[in-house]
Amino acid sequence: MLFETSPGRRRLFRKGDPYDPGREGSKVIPNQQDVPSGYGDLLSWYDDWCARAMQSAPAADPLLSLKGSGKELWAKEHADEFVARLREGWE
Repeated sequence: MLFETSPGRRRLFRKGDPYDPGREGSKVIPNQQDVPSGYGDLLSWYDDWCARAMQSAPAADPLLSLKGSGKELWAKEHADEFVARLREGWE
C-alpha cells in the first residue's frame, strides 16, 4: 500500500500513517509465503524500516496534544460574547 506524503509523492505505508477507518484490518503487506523466492528479504527490510521510523517519530504531535485544552475557559461564555466583551471600550 502506498501513502501520499504530498501531491504527486508517495512512499510505502507504515504503521502510524493516517488512513480511512473503513480500511481497518485491511492487508498492508503480503504474506511471506506469497512473496516470490528471492524477495523475502524485502519484507524484513520493510519491518526494520517501519521500526526505525516509529523509534524516531515523536510520541505525539505537540499541537494535536493541545486539543481540548482551555475548554473550561469557554464553558460559561459563548466565544462571540467573549470577543465582544474584550472589544468593549475600543474606539
